[in-house]
Amino acid sequence: AVVSTQSTGMIYRILTLLFALTALAAAKDVTIVVIEKLNAGRKGAPYDGKVLVKDMADDAVLLEVMMEAQHTLDFSFDYTSHKSWGAFITTINGITAESSQKEYWQILGGPKRRPTQFGASSYIPTDGEEILFRLVTWDREPGEDPTEEYSGTFVFEVCN
Repeated sequence: AVVSTQSTGMIYRILTLLFALTALAAAKDVTIVVIEKLNAGRKGAPYDGKVLVKDMADDAVLLEVMMEAQHTLDFSFDYTSHKSWGAFITTINGITAESSQKEYWQILGGPKRRPTQFGASSYIPTDGEEILFRLVTWDREPGEDPTEEYSGTFVFEVCN
């Protein structure tokens, strides 16, 4: 079969357009919100920080979303990395979780904003999800919203 240069160019443009549309469809937007008050117990506003990260890859993990969020002036973080457990978030917006005081940055996500089953380097947020980071201590369960019964588990990454 003979294919003209014009036909090849048209096929190339169509494939390029389909690829671009597929990439857009696979993009997700994730909002990160932060409550800095230690053991605040609440899940809702007011927040000490809020940033919307747009057009992340559909398979992007939370740590990648956080790295992208750092390009704004509204969010910063630091972490240590453990080869078996992944990233352990140590600081958000200049507030450091003091391990000597049994503090850590709890990650809450999903439709009911529960503690995630995975840490920042493994958790994959969904499109439109709002992820909450709040500073808590692990020696006692943080207070919860009195209008909502708590039924989750606390999972956090430990780093020596």
